[in-house]
Formats: sequence, structure tokens, C-alpha cells
Amino acid sequence: MEDFKHVPVLLKETVELLVTDKGGFYVDATLGMGGHAKKILENLDGSGRVLGIDWDPEMINISKNNLSGYSGKVKITAGNFANIDEILKRAAVMNISGILFDLGVSSLHFDKPQRGFSLKHEGPLDMRINPANPLTAHTIINKWPFEQIEHLIRTCGERFSYKIAKTIMERREKKEFETTTDLRNMIESVLPYTGRKSNPATKTFLALRVAVNYEFDNLTRGMQKATQFLAPGARMAIITFHSLEDRIVKETFGFMSRMGGWKMITKKPVSPSEEEVSGNNRARSAKLRVIEKIK
Repeated sequence: MEDFKHVPVLLKETVELLVTDKGGFYVDATLGMGGHAKKILENLDGSGRVLGIDWDPEMINISKNNLSGYSGKVKITAGNFANIDEILKRAAVMNISGILFDLGVSSLHFDKPQRGFSLKHEGPLDMRINPANPLTAHTIINKWPFEQIEHLIRTCGERFSYKIAKTIMERREKKEFETTTDLRNMIESVLPYTGRKSNPATKTFLALRVAVNYEFDNLTRGMQKATQFLAPGARMAIITFHSLEDRIVKETFGFMSRMGGWKMITKKPVSPSEEEVSGNNRARSAKLRVIEKIK
């Protein structure tokens, strides 16, 4: 097995805010390599349990290995958290003490070129969390019409979306885009670096990843479906990594608290300390929000 490492973001803060019942049943809906789940398990007593869920078969295998020392206290299952209701019913779970959604893409996905997520490493235009998903970044870039591509990139905050989409159309008529480097080089050739803190292709790559993996739709569905399984006193913790995700969580939590039956635990999102960011630059944009069911 290749040795890829992933540093869980806001680990201490998340577990401290999430675990209110040491004998409870917790769900890590985005298990990844098992970092958050391991910390949750360390904070539970003998009767505490964790169900870990991940959409990526590769992550399932890695987390099973990483959490092998907690046999009997953790169950790991493949699935998309958008279907959390079906997953919990299959596991015969009706009440949970807390659920975590860590919406960050694992370091493995960025560091493994063949997964096609990274700006830095050349790989295929893929970006699928689950390889069984029929939609790829290659399909979007080479097959989708101008209007859809432009709208997608604009939605993710790229103010030069028209220029990028227009150039994609012109280029693909001559030759299809095949690799991440291919697309990145094209965007770099038409966009100025002036005033940018990141690569000019960053927001376009984000837009493609979001679309390929139905991220916003899955987040909304996952949050809504999880609420019916939370027992009174249970908490939902969500870690986001960009403003679009954070807005969905902020607005959803705000609506829940106004409707009654829910209490906001984090009045403002929790951000990583300077020390954490200096040790893990990928944590810099993370925000943690937590809400509690009160009846």
C-alpha cells in the first residue's frame, strides 16, 4: 500500500465540540483515512461506537487498516453521505449522538497524480471521488456547452469565467483537453497573475471538482437527512474549505435555529490556529460550524 498521509484539520476542536456523550454512537460521514474517527474513538468509553462512511473505495481500504486497533468499536461502510438515511437504516441505527462532515478533499487525492485533482501534478482530467461515477472533468471540459461551463466557473467565484469558457471552446475544436496540465497551461496563458494569491486556474479546478462530485447537492441532502437521526443533545459538526460550502452550512444552520429545536454551538466559525496552519498549509481556509439538537 502506498504511504500517503493526511493531517486531519481542526482535530482537537472538532472532537471537543462534537463528543458530548462518551458512551454514544457517532458517525463520521467523510471517513477518509480515519484521522477524525480515531480521535473520536479515543474520547469514547467502552460502550461508545463509531460508524465511518466514505464514497471512495480506496479510502475505505486505508481507513480499515488505520483503525484496525478499534475492532468492535468501529464499523466502516462504503457510501455517499447524501444517502445517509439509507446507510443508517441498513446499519439498524435510529439515534446518533453526533455526526461529522469534513468536506475537505483528502491529501491523497491531491498528491496522487492519477486521480486528476491537482494543479501541481500532471494527471488525467478525472477528479472523481468515486471511480464508479460516470461524470469526469474530461467530459465537462470537452463535451459541455459554453453556457454550462461559463456558469459553473462563474458560480465558483471566477470573474474571468467568460474568457476561460470561450478559450476552452476555441481550443477543444482543434484538440481535446486530456490532462490537468493541459487545462492549467491554457488558463495561465489567458489570465493575468496580477493581484492573485493563488494559481489563475484554482477556481476553475474547484468548479470542476464540485460539479463532478455533486458536492453542493450532496451537502444539502446529507445535512437534511441526518437531522432526523440526531437524538436530543446530539450535535452536527461540519468543516468547510471554501466560501460557497460555508455559506450553505451557515444559512442551513441559521434556518434550523430560527425554526426552533436547534441551538447554534459556534456563533462564529472556528478557524485553525496559526500553529496548525504553519504545520499544515491546507488547513488555512478551514471553518468549523456546530449545531445541537435541543428537542
